[in-house]
Formats: sequence, C-alpha cells, structure tokens
Amino acid sequence: MTLQSLHPEIQGIRTGYSIRYTCPTCAKESTIVNKAPRDHFKEARVVSCKHCRTRLTVLTPGKGY
Repeated sequence: MTLQSLHPEIQGIRTGYSIRYTCPTCAKESTIVNKAPRDHFKEARVVSCKHCRTRLTVLTPGKGY
C-alpha cells in the first residue's frame, strides 16, 4: 500500500551535505543542510519554503554508486 502525499512533490538536487530545490509557487531556490548522517540518506522529506512558507515534499536523488 502506497501512502498518498498531502504536499506537492518536487525533485531536489544533492550537492555535498545539502539538498537544493526550487519552490514551484514562488520560483526561488532553497537549501536543506543535513546535520546528521541518517538525514543524508532519506529518500524524501517534507519541508516548507523559506520564502513563501509553502509545504512541499522534496524527493532526493540517490548517491549514484
């Protein structure tokens, strides 16, 4: 059974220990900084845009290896 997301899903870009994403509502870029190792390996996370406070589900790409 798949859980339905209440928030719109967008794709993030992994850059080192941070994840960048662009809000579809205000078209501004925001960053998530991972402070714990287990946060770095999450597949998705629910965040709010720092500019317009829209709630989003950010899908994070795999490490690539």
